[in-house]
Amino acid sequence: MGSTLMLVHAVPALAADEPQPAASAAAEADAATTDEIVVSARRRAERLIDAPVAITAVTGDTLSQYQATRVSDIATLVPSLIAGKAASGSSASVFLRGVGSTALSAGFDQSVSFVIDNIAMSRGREISLPQFDIKGVEVLKGPQALFFGKNTTGGLISVTSNGPTNEFHAGIKGGYGFKARERYVEAFVSGPVSDTVRARLAGRYSKSDGAFVNTAAASYTNYIPGQFRTRNSDRRGFAESYGLRGTVDAQVSDGFKIELKAGLSSVVDGGPTDTLERICGGGRTTPLPSTLAPGAVFPTSPNTDCRIDGRADSSAIPVQVATTGYRFARDGKLYADFKSQFVALTGTIESDPFDVTSVSGYYHFRQTDLNNVSGESYPAGFSQYADFEQFSEELRFQSKFDGPFNILFGAFYAHGKFVFNTDAYIAPLPLDPINNTYTTFKRDNGFTTDSLSFFAEGTLNLSQQLELSGGARYSKESRKSYQRSLPAHIGFAAAFPGGIALNDKYDEGNLSPQVTLRYKPSTDLTLYAAYKQGFKAGGFNISQVLTPVSNVAAGRYKSETAEGAEIGLRALLLDRRLSFNLTAYRYDYSDLQVQFFDPTTVSLTAGNAGKLRTQGVEADLNLRVPGIDGLSLRGAAAYNDAKYRDFIGQCYPGQTIANGCNLLPAGGVFNGQNYSGRTPPKAPHFAGRAGFTYEAPIGETMSLRMNGDVSYTSKYNFTDALRPDAFQKGFAKVDASVSLSGKDDLWTVSVIGRNLTNRLVVTAANDIPFVGGTGTGTTSGTLADMSAFVDNPREIFVEVGFKF
Repeated sequence: MGSTLMLVHAVPALAADEPQPAASAAAEADAATTDEIVVSARRRAERLIDAPVAITAVTGDTLSQYQATRVSDIATLVPSLIAGKAASGSSASVFLRGVGSTALSAGFDQSVSFVIDNIAMSRGREISLPQFDIKGVEVLKGPQALFFGKNTTGGLISVTSNGPTNEFHAGIKGGYGFKARERYVEAFVSGPVSDTVRARLAGRYSKSDGAFVNTAAASYTNYIPGQFRTRNSDRRGFAESYGLRGTVDAQVSDGFKIELKAGLSSVVDGGPTDTLERICGGGRTTPLPSTLAPGAVFPTSPNTDCRIDGRADSSAIPVQVATTGYRFARDGKLYADFKSQFVALTGTIESDPFDVTSVSGYYHFRQTDLNNVSGESYPAGFSQYADFEQFSEELRFQSKFDGPFNILFGAFYAHGKFVFNTDAYIAPLPLDPINNTYTTFKRDNGFTTDSLSFFAEGTLNLSQQLELSGGARYSKESRKSYQRSLPAHIGFAAAFPGGIALNDKYDEGNLSPQVTLRYKPSTDLTLYAAYKQGFKAGGFNISQVLTPVSNVAAGRYKSETAEGAEIGLRALLLDRRLSFNLTAYRYDYSDLQVQFFDPTTVSLTAGNAGKLRTQGVEADLNLRVPGIDGLSLRGAAAYNDAKYRDFIGQCYPGQTIANGCNLLPAGGVFNGQNYSGRTPPKAPHFAGRAGFTYEAPIGETMSLRMNGDVSYTSKYNFTDALRPDAFQKGFAKVDASVSLSGKDDLWTVSVIGRNLTNRLVVTAANDIPFVGGTGTGTTSGTLADMSAFVDNPREIFVEVGFKF
């Protein structure tokens, strides 16, 4: 956790892609003799035990052993990381140590961002990218200002894919997952093209029928004569995806190397809401009917329930509605179609007194989707078009002075353009003959953004054991945002008129320093203390609903900052058979960016919390058991105490005065509650994981490998407004795998099990429109039913692989 080594015998996990020969060669050579992971958390290759950072490193072998091909799969391997898909806005919910950004606003940068093959990505939809042929994953916790392009406050997830090899290698594996009826195949080929050029090509294809049951009827009324809703299939969670990645590196001269990585991916599935399940508000056991207006009540479907049990009713929009002025709705079947492409060109010049590294990046994704959050009984749906394009450039200069002082400095620039258009259909009315549509409202939204930053860190060796490093990143963030409402159904012209246009311009600068003192009394012991700051840009909420009272000021939110410190210990003991790591931290977040959804007005609001404090202790150990060859044990635990401070925020819909909605009076009702002293969403107090790996030869030509891990996460609230009926209870998951391999691993047969305890876990939830959520800030209120995003159930795979 604080510096977790997830697989002690896999080496090296994450050597830096940009070579720095002296440090890199020494680190990897030492790691190769001690079975240690090499990380690049400080943009240079060093043993994990030497890195004075809070990091969890997950090797590519570990990901393969558990068939972890999605970010949500990786989250299971990292205590205190909670990640899952969501419907609107960013379509992602990623939280680390209780800090993150929920999905509601498409305008938010993520507090926990991604860096994939050296390209900084902060939109959140990266959670959809298929992960395959991975060298390793580094999860860095807390503010990250200096080393990874854009500044971030909550942490980042750095994914590095495998690069070309010096000798020819090829492999192919395929498998079948029983619960979701998933079929997949993955392959790679790698090797030298000439004396100075190497290449690698890798790809993956997967198709599944879905692991959840769809209880919707084959046909269900849409309350308009001749209109019916139909289900996609009797299963939910189906998906078809592929990914392809190519890498070429060339040693142009003795001191000049370039690497080109390019990839594309596609994911087509039933959409984010395809895995939703209903939770009835306030402990009710019967779903509420949908009430659009007094007298306009729509009964609940008999095919829905109030339990998280893998069963829910998911139904399409009537084809007449979808094909008449409803953008991106296609034929009415719920879906998501995600496509992405990236190119990363890395050049490294080795010279005296500086090595120079350039990383030029291009990243693009486009997603369209159609969603429904109310089940088959009521069409509370929306469609989205999200298109993001980013160009980035980073230059780094690393000195190689002979003396005790060295410096890393450089600059980063990124230009992005985001288009986010959405239509909503939330009332079954007859066709509007004037605008020729059934939709309730339509919006075009987007922004252009420019990020420019300069960074530097100096490192001074005060002695052979003591190292002091300090630096800062100055960030200049600019963003131009817009929203425009388009004509929709004439029946809602008063509430959601067309022709509204809002434009906003945001500019802000920030200086985020950090200082680290590292003490190494011996090669196998590291102690460190670090002070850090982080920054996330503010902006404009492009997901707010446009009404006659909408204005620019209501859509603005301020930047988010973090400040705090951590101390850590890293040790190798018992003749380097035992690694032990301990980290303690405290960080204060100011103006934490928060979001809320109001189901009665179908509006999304964004703002800033006063303060949030996270503090805790993380520990992990890995032991190669003496006297038992091939057996290793591992464990990690994290205690996190996160609390809001000085935060008066929105009430949850249906919250009464007696239940705490007794602040911010306006319009004859109260609108605010006190969040101070309360734990934020998705912030479990405890999370841990323990496991083993055992390898043994079978005869002279085969080997057996067994892995087993149990993870536990304590309870947490999964709603932004901290509803008292929205807690995920503490849960334990068990993962295991058994593989039999031939000589030199030329063939492998594996059985892989994930979540063998079959715990259905809620990662996020929102209130369902028009189903309760009334009486807020009064003496009598009704809690809304919730639509909850549920993680995958028990999964068992059989896999066969070959290497050449």
